[in-house]
Amino acid sequence: MQLTDLVHDYLSQQLKPGDHALDATAGNGHDSTVMATLVGPEGHVIAIDIQEAAIAATRTRLAAAGCLTQSELLVADHAQALASLCSHNAQTVSAITFNLGYLPGSDKRIQTEPESTLPALRAASELLKPDGLLFVIAYRGHDGGQTEANQVADWMQKVQQRGWTVESHEPIVTGTRVPPILWVARKN
Repeated sequence: MQLTDLVHDYLSQQLKPGDHALDATAGNGHDSTVMATLVGPEGHVIAIDIQEAAIAATRTRLAAAGCLTQSELLVADHAQALASLCSHNAQTVSAITFNLGYLPGSDKRIQTEPESTLPALRAASELLKPDGLLFVIAYRGHDGGQTEANQVADWMQKVQQRGWTVESHEPIVTGTRVPPILWVARKN
């Protein structure tokens, strides 16, 4: 099972019609579309990506699924966008997803960096309501990917010490490819 499929399974158990959800790294819109389908027209999903091409792909996917009305799309840095959302949306979001790395098929020089990811995670922790879920998939096979994953692991350890429930999943792979890692954190 792919880690993204595991995230989608968790989302299907977590999100209910009318909920609010956030995709902090929209990419090609897969997580956003799953979220928007689950929260329905009475819910709300915010999808954020720094690349216009990613937001365009997400918009197309959401439209094809009939989910644009409950979706808000932002071309923005995830740290800045989440920080600005905190003032009006603290403890209102049921689930937040992050896929760290770069947009598949795009310029690999444009990628998530710990300098923005860690502030984004801190803001996400404020946005999540009690019992909300935070999902972070870190792709580690590119330059800087392992460093970012290590810093996310440290952050996860800190929130676990503050009472969050944190689990990690790492697929078994053969060969030399570095597998991604998934963290699932429940705010208690």
